[in-house]
Amino acid sequence: MAEKIPESIGKYKIMGLVAKGGMGAVYKAVHPSLKRLVILKKLTIRNNPTVRERFKREAQILLDMQSPYIVHLFDYFIEGQSHYIVEEFVDGMSLAQVLDKQVALGTEIALLIFLDACLSLKFAHARSIVHRDIKPGNILISKRAEVKLADFGIASSESGDVIPVSKQKTPDVTAVDSGLTQTGVTLGTPAYMSPEQITDSRSVDKRADIYSMGVMLYEMLTGTKPFPSNLNADTLDKIKKGKYVNPRVIDKSIPPVICRMIKKMLKANPDRRYQNIDSVIKIVKSYLSHYDTHAIRVALAQTVLTKQQFPIPEFERKNQIGKKITLGIMGAACIVGGIWWTWSKGYIHKTLLSPWYSQVILNMEMPSTSSADSDLPVRAFFFVDDGKDIPEVNNSRRIFTRDANKVENKKNMNLSTYPLYLRPGKYRVKIAVGPYVIWRSLTVEKDNLNVNVTNLRNQKRNIKIIAGSYDNESGKSLTGNTKFYISYRGKWVLMDEVPMDEIKTGSVIKILTKCEGYKDSVYSLILDWYQDELILNAGMEKKQ
Repeated sequence: MAEKIPESIGKYKIMGLVAKGGMGAVYKAVHPSLKRLVILKKLTIRNNPTVRERFKREAQILLDMQSPYIVHLFDYFIEGQSHYIVEEFVDGMSLAQVLDKQVALGTEIALLIFLDACLSLKFAHARSIVHRDIKPGNILISKRAEVKLADFGIASSESGDVIPVSKQKTPDVTAVDSGLTQTGVTLGTPAYMSPEQITDSRSVDKRADIYSMGVMLYEMLTGTKPFPSNLNADTLDKIKKGKYVNPRVIDKSIPPVICRMIKKMLKANPDRRYQNIDSVIKIVKSYLSHYDTHAIRVALAQTVLTKQQFPIPEFERKNQIGKKITLGIMGAACIVGGIWWTWSKGYIHKTLLSPWYSQVILNMEMPSTSSADSDLPVRAFFFVDDGKDIPEVNNSRRIFTRDANKVENKKNMNLSTYPLYLRPGKYRVKIAVGPYVIWRSLTVEKDNLNVNVTNLRNQKRNIKIIAGSYDNESGKSLTGNTKFYISYRGKWVLMDEVPMDEIKTGSVIKILTKCEGYKDSVYSLILDWYQDELILNAGMEKKQ
C-alpha cells in the first residue's frame, strides 16, 4: 500500500510527491508567505550522522549562494526525526530532458545555455566551490528560459573538503567514512568527468568543472558525447589521450572558434586547459555579441514549452552595415566630413529636402532614478508599417536623453530623442526601456511631429529582497545567525513576516540587521523603479 502523502510539513502545504528513496523524499510544496511553489527535500537517517551533517551543511552553503544562475535555498528545518531543505522550484525542464527531445540545440541556443551555466560556475568558483558533477541533468531551464545550476551534492572546496549542496533526488550514499570523502574515491558522472576526477575526486579543482562544461557543450552541439558513457579501460585510455571526433566532422556549421575552445577545455592535462572560467566566458560573449540574444532566449523558451521536438531557427548575425559605413567615413573624412556632418545634423533635410521629409521627435516621461543622470538605457527603433515585412528604417535608431528645458517633478523625469526625418507615411516605433518594450503606431504627414509617451509615468514594481551577512574582519558568513528586519508601517518587522507585495520600487527601504555578538546595522536603500531584485550583503562589526 502506497504511503500517504502528508497535507503539510512544518509551515509548508504539500502539493505532491516528486521522488522517493530509501533515505527520504522530495515534495512539491507552497511557501506560506511568498505564495510560490518550492521543492521540499526530506532526509530521514537515524544511524548515519555523517549524512545528516552533509545535509545540514548543504543548507549552510546554499544560503550564501545567492545568484540568479543557481537554484535558491529558502529554508532548513528539523521536524521529528527528519531534516528538511526548502529550495526554489524551477518550472520547466532539465537540459537532459531538452536534449532527449531535441538531440542537438544549434550553436546559438547551446552557447546561450552554456554562458549562463558558466556564470553560475564563476559565482561558485569565486567562493572556492568546485561543483564536480556538471552534466545536463543538473542544468535546469525554466519556461521563461532562465538557466540555473543545481545539485551541488558532491561539491568540494578547493582545499579538498566535500561541501554537500542541493540534490534533486536524495541519493544512496556509498564510499563515505567518518570523513567526508576518501582519497581515491570516484564521485561524479563518468561520461562528464575529467581524467583527474576519475582517478581521485578529492584532489580536483575548478579546472575539473571546466572540463565537464566542455563535454556538456560538445553534447549540446552534436547530440552525442565525446567519449563513451561506460567507464572501462578503453574509454579511460581515450579520455587520457583526448581522442574524440572533432565537432565539425559531425556538424560543419559549428564555428571553428568554438571547436578550438572545446579542444582546450577537454585537455587531459589540467595545466593545459583554461585555468579559470572567465577565459571561456569571454570567448562565448564575443561570439554571441553578433546575435540578438533576446531572440535566442525566446527560441529557448519555446523549446522548453513545446512537448514535441521544436525546429531550431536560424539566427541572423547583426547588421554590420553601420560599422562598415563608419570605417568608410573615417577613411574619407578629409573629403566628405563636412557634408556628412551637415547631413547627420539634419540641416539638409530641413532645407534642401524639406518638401519631402518631416521632423519626428519622441518625448518620454518616466520615473526618476536615484542618480542625477539616468543610467537606464532608453532606445527607440523605427519601422516602416507596410503591412508586410515591416523593415527597420535605416539609421533611425535613437537614444533618449534628459530634456533640460522641461520642468520635472520629483517622481518623474523627461527625456527626448534627437530629431529624425522621415518621409510621410505610416510607421511603427519600438521603445525599449529596461524590462519594458512599448510599441506605438505613427502617421507622418507634412507637419513636424512631436510624440509624447507616458506609459511608464509613475510606474512601480514589486521587488524581491535577498539578504545575507558576514564578519567584517574574517569574511565568515553570518547569514544563518542574523535576523533581518524591515521598517514596515513605522515598526521593525522580521523580513519573512513583511508582505512582499507591499514593498514597491520608487521608494526608500530601511533594513536592520541583528546578530548576537555584533553591532546592529541599519541600511537605507533606494529602490529604483525598474529593479527586480535587491541583494544586501551586510558587513557586521563585532562588539567591543
